[in-house]
Amino acid sequence: MLVTISHLSKSYDSTRAIDNLSLQLESGRIVGLLGPNGSGKTTLIKVLLGLLRQYDGSVQILGKSISDESKAYISYLPDKNHIPLHWNFEYACKFFADFFVDFDMGKAQSLCAQLGLNPKQKLKHLSKGNREKIALILMLSRKAKLYIFDEPIAGVDPVARDLVFKLILENYDKNASVLIATHLIHDVEPILDEAIFLSHGQVLAHKTIEEFTAGGLTLEGAFKQAFAHNFDPQHTSPQHLDRKNLRALDSGAPNASTDTPESNLISLDSTSLESNEAKSTSPNSARPTPTTQNSQWSSL
Repeated sequence: MLVTISHLSKSYDSTRAIDNLSLQLESGRIVGLLGPNGSGKTTLIKVLLGLLRQYDGSVQILGKSISDESKAYISYLPDKNHIPLHWNFEYACKFFADFFVDFDMGKAQSLCAQLGLNPKQKLKHLSKGNREKIALILMLSRKAKLYIFDEPIAGVDPVARDLVFKLILENYDKNASVLIATHLIHDVEPILDEAIFLSHGQVLAHKTIEEFTAGGLTLEGAFKQAFAHNFDPQHTSPQHLDRKNLRALDSGAPNASTDTPESNLISLDSTSLESNEAKSTSPNSARPTPTTQNSQWSSL
């Protein structure tokens, strides 16, 4: 089994983001992680990436608990740009090749040419769409066991969405699995093999797309129906997500009293990458192996 999660719970003070969640993911599947803002999608992803380490329950990847070794199997695309704007594509590829032994330079260069991108042009001179293409190419050029996308089509026009899905379907390792966290269910349905409905940090349903749509419903229709039946005013209590905390928690805001500070775990912004860039270009810096990756890059 690729991913096995048993009785996972994670709280921020009195607010429960993940509530006794159990699920399994097999290899070779494209899975939608679907739920409204505040349902716990981002918290679950951060647990899988090893960014949140204090929780109850068990999380294993390929039969091993979350560690630097297990994180080396995951290729992650965050919902915000994480590549420094003064880099160009050529430099980004060299940087990824230094940090990830499974990075395929030839594949990255081929995709860059296929999409008509200038590999020497700095990101700051590119459109938002082309920056996202570069981030997607870098992620898909790794031979990972699990690819995780956090809202890959949010704020993207319909034509670009089709391109994102086309790139994913044509370039991910078919022996791996893809986990796509999104609330845009109608758009993602055509590429999914199965879906997980997440509500208040719990798995409301986990089925194949055929099972969800067997009664003539679309996946979005099944989603709305499931959430209508699951509505419970009691979930507005302090023990679960409330309106005040929805936005903060699904963005993954940590609580200093319960978790190691985020800055000590991983940072995907340009400042952190610039710092890593300086370290990587030092004459004394060593090429990391999958089990000794720099923690700030272990989940890309």
